[in-house]
Amino acid sequence: MVRYHDEDEREKVSWREIDRRKDRSPYAPRETPQDRERSRRSQWMKKHYRKEVDKLFMGKKGTKKHQKARDDIDRYHGTDQFEAAVKAYLDQYGLPDDWNTLSLLLDYSDAEKVLQALTAMKNLYEARTPMEKQGFKAKVDILAMTARDRDLRDFAEEMLKTL
Repeated sequence: MVRYHDEDEREKVSWREIDRRKDRSPYAPRETPQDRERSRRSQWMKKHYRKEVDKLFMGKKGTKKHQKARDDIDRYHGTDQFEAAVKAYLDQYGLPDDWNTLSLLLDYSDAEKVLQALTAMKNLYEARTPMEKQGFKAKVDILAMTARDRDLRDFAEEMLKTL
């Protein structure tokens, strides 16, 4: 005779006990603390290695001096030391590659360098967020209205039409 149990008669198992039983399963992967530590260290080594390889390919722009020079542009933006910081950076490393530093260069006094920064930013424009695009358009609009250099003003006006 088969006896059927009501649900109430069965032993209620807690979720904690269910999880514990899963952990004891012969099919569950067995990972020791040593394995976890080795895995963590391996991931750290991969990141460190990639970072060093990136620095190698970046040349002078992968050094701490470059980072400091770029940080100086950001730190001195809006002060009397800004022009000197930008000039030192451009003399040493040329035009920066990153969007944020390029946008700071739009406030530099050398119209030729600002034109170069605008051209570089135009190439990076499509990959930017909507907020960055809006800020860039506003900056170009201001340059089109206020730039002292005629070529810079004309270039900014033309750029506005294409953005």
